[in-house]
Amino acid sequence: MNSLESQLRSASPPMSSVSIQEAQDLVTFAEQTMERLALASERLAEAGESQAEERGWVVTAALRVRAGQEDTQAALTEGAELPEFASKRKVKSEVLSAACADAVECVFDAIVANVSGNGPLIEALFPHQRFEALRKPGAAAQNFWLEFERRSESAYVRRLCGDPSYEFLPPLLAAAKETERELRESAKPKPLPPAREQNLRDRISVAAERLELALRQARALSEAAFAATPAVMNELNLDTKLKRRAQRSEPAKPSAS
Repeated sequence: MNSLESQLRSASPPMSSVSIQEAQDLVTFAEQTMERLALASERLAEAGESQAEERGWVVTAALRVRAGQEDTQAALTEGAELPEFASKRKVKSEVLSAACADAVECVFDAIVANVSGNGPLIEALFPHQRFEALRKPGAAAQNFWLEFERRSESAYVRRLCGDPSYEFLPPLLAAAKETERELRESAKPKPLPPAREQNLRDRISVAAERLELALRQARALSEAAFAATPAVMNELNLDTKLKRRAQRSEPAKPSAS
């Protein structure tokens, strides 16, 4: 057991700050490691009581990695406001655009199903039924929505919303407006205060460092568990190491003249 404790101590050298991209790599590698540890646990379970203690080490390794992976993933989710996640925010905006179009089409479909497809309510809300314009973020979608919103606030539509015969209409209009609000807010995110940005980065870095430590400890525990059969480490890819991203050198600062 002294040998195991020594390996765990050597698995935790001082670590530097971890970037967003490196944290994402660590989360992916941790997911792969948990799958490998699950296979290792099954392999040791097949040996019965003779390998019970070693299996306990592997289970402990898996628990540590899972805890670190979940905490790092939570930190990355909390950091969605950071500039590095701009591409993901763009994807979210596209998803919300489609949801907004779906919500507006739901209003149209409900009117057709409950009233008529060519009555005055359709004319009041949808004189132009170019719903595809809503599915692509841009000026066309914005103009379509502004026109729809203006028409939905007309005296005629408000009067029908108070009519029991049209009780289906108010919740659908409200849902469409809520979806559009979410889309509008995602398209124009609020500036991120420097202090909050630093806090988010620190949270991710600290969580990722803990995960990196857990992965090193998991490797040490796996090596201890399969010390008598080291070939199994290679067979289960438990000896695989995470390939770190190359560090970009900072541009040289101009010398003072």
